[in-house]
Amino acid sequence: MRKHEFYQLDVFTDRKYEGNPLAVFPDGRGISDAEMQSVAKEMNLSETVFVLPSERALRRLRIFTPKRELPLAGHPVVGTWNLLARLGVTENPGNGSITIEQEVALGVLPVEIEFERSEPTLVTMTQGAFDPGPAVTDEKQLVLLAESLGLERDELACSAELPVQVVSTGIRALAVPVVSLTALGRIDVNPGLLSKIYLEPGAVGCYCFSFETMEDSSAVHARFFAPADAIPEDPATGSAAGSLSGYLTYHGAIDTSAFAIEQGDMMGRPSRIMARVDGGKGNVERVRIGGRSVISAKGEIWLD
Repeated sequence: MRKHEFYQLDVFTDRKYEGNPLAVFPDGRGISDAEMQSVAKEMNLSETVFVLPSERALRRLRIFTPKRELPLAGHPVVGTWNLLARLGVTENPGNGSITIEQEVALGVLPVEIEFERSEPTLVTMTQGAFDPGPAVTDEKQLVLLAESLGLERDELACSAELPVQVVSTGIRALAVPVVSLTALGRIDVNPGLLSKIYLEPGAVGCYCFSFETMEDSSAVHARFFAPADAIPEDPATGSAAGSLSGYLTYHGAIDTSAFAIEQGDMMGRPSRIMARVDGGKGNVERVRIGGRSVISAKGEIWLD
């Protein structure tokens, strides 16, 4: 029987049992592709990470949902490098920051790790190039989208200047502006209908957001739904947050390059995602997403 050690972390938070839970296998050698997918299904979290050696970077990360492997994801990267820094895989400057390179299915991307008193704190990942995909402008489709979210059509705050749009920094998400925090809180997803709507243009989920927030220091409050991947709602979604950050900058909807995205509060798992975007309206040059993580559990899984 083969035993493999794993850790569970809560990501985009500095408090246990908040944020988005993540399982990480710091040494994924000897686990087959099929076993990785089976283990991710068994862990039943939005993502599970298997860490492997890399000839191109410090480590290679393979990221799985309960149903498939992903080319990139935010909270798995942020949580995994917080853990690997604690385990001594990276250099530890005591205080200050380092930059390492990681290999994911999307390619080799940099990760910045900040340390305080020899403990990793904020982990910030550079995401892929921002891609503003197709906008949803057909009124019948917008009515169906509102229906799939349990909202009225006039509760979608989309316009020509800020459309419902498929956007990506590595993984496609459907960005959906909603009129208020109250409306955002009333969302009641029709899984089959919503899945059909976001899967058709190649998105992996629906990222609804409002400019009304829980905290004055935040820019937007968001909720992510991916029922086709067995994720009814995600407490914190770094890849979608990166896509949304690029979208907000691209459309000139935000006047700062660094801001916080709230997520998870309506699930009882408050998460705070830090975004940094280089560029401006119509020209997004680079998107970075960061956050904190805490270890909440450690264990072993047994494979035949």
